[in-house]
Amino acid sequence: MRPRLPVVAFLLGALSSVACEREGTVIVEPGEAPGRAAATHSVALTPAMTAWIDSTFSGFTGPANATFLLLQEDTKTLTSRGLIRFEFIQDSVFVFDSLSGPLRFDSARIVLNIDTARTMLGSVPPPPGSWQRATTLQVVEVTQDWDRGSVDWENAVDSVGFQVPWNGGPGGAFGRVLGDTTLTEAADSLVIWLDVDTDSLLRDWLDTMTVNRGIGLVVTDTGSVTLQLPRIEYNIVPESEPDTAIRLSVLATDGTFIFDAPAVGSAAGVLRVGGVEGWRSFLSITVPDSLPVEGTGELESVRGATINRADLFLISRPPPDPPFAADQNFFATAYTLVDDFTVLGAKTPVGRLLAGSDAELQVDSLMAGDTIAMNITRRVQTWADLPDDSVAPPLRLSIRGLFEATTFGFWEFGAADGDPAYAPVLRIVFTPPTEFTLP
Repeated sequence: MRPRLPVVAFLLGALSSVACEREGTVIVEPGEAPGRAAATHSVALTPAMTAWIDSTFSGFTGPANATFLLLQEDTKTLTSRGLIRFEFIQDSVFVFDSLSGPLRFDSARIVLNIDTARTMLGSVPPPPGSWQRATTLQVVEVTQDWDRGSVDWENAVDSVGFQVPWNGGPGGAFGRVLGDTTLTEAADSLVIWLDVDTDSLLRDWLDTMTVNRGIGLVVTDTGSVTLQLPRIEYNIVPESEPDTAIRLSVLATDGTFIFDAPAVGSAAGVLRVGGVEGWRSFLSITVPDSLPVEGTGELESVRGATINRADLFLISRPPPDPPFAADQNFFATAYTLVDDFTVLGAKTPVGRLLAGSDAELQVDSLMAGDTIAMNITRRVQTWADLPDDSVAPPLRLSIRGLFEATTFGFWEFGAADGDPAYAPVLRIVFTPPTEFTLP
């Protein structure tokens, strides 16, 4: 039999070691455990408390990027006209499995989908016996080529270093009237029949040797009509079946609008968001490593802290002058900026969208001076998680429309260098890092 004494000695030594460790264990009450007293603090950081720089830029979008077309005639505020092109007119159809070209194009109409909530009929005298307001729309021929991306009230083409004024003067170059109609109520859909030789018109649009200048949409009296990109419906009579008319429909390929209001310049002391020109606000906020706790004034470390919530509050200012106040609700959201906009300006590269930061801008509430809150907790937490021995850069953000160019007008909020009553605020709710040493 093998001796067991070494095994017994080993077990006795191990038990002795465990006993010694148990004698050195610190026993505390549950409420006295390290970290139990860590408090959560809420601090409102204002431009007066830190290096806070903000600015606003526009020109990121234009009427060509808008989700709508605006037609308006009102000498007091705005005159706006639509420009449309149909470039993919289908000129052949299958008849009994055989492709046939057109014998002729027979009748056509422009179909408009109207945003009734944003349409205001004018004060043109109503038909006899009626008290309804009314607005007259015309479809007119455009007599000069235009560039969708740069066309404006003064110029058919207005690109960098190259301008071509409208031949007919500001407001477009229009020829014959192709059709018209009068709205006596804001219907969702409207049809304007083309009262011209449809065959000749559509063949001109198809002729690649000439320029397809398209059509204009104008209000001839007073009123404001907001609509989506229109479509054209037309009948094609195939050569193989001259007694048959086939209805086809094509959505406009180019659509924009021009207006007579001068571009709005940047204004000191305000931040702007939204609008057809794509206003964006850029902010650079230097968050101190430690912040004073409300009530005690004691400094608590934010670096390494758990950020429970961080909200950027923007305080609404009075509405911009007509016609540049937003006319419907829209959403704003925050993006990170990857460089210093005080150096690069509007060309500063934009980073990722901050999920959860979107806020609805409700016009009625903004008119009443309400505040919007944008949740930027993730961005502040990323900043707080930077190594303690590093120099943390400022929080750099861009505030913009979630979907840009959805409204003609924009909205204004207080800026760091503006009226202190409207100054933005960054509120951070955080739990400082807990540090303790084991006995």
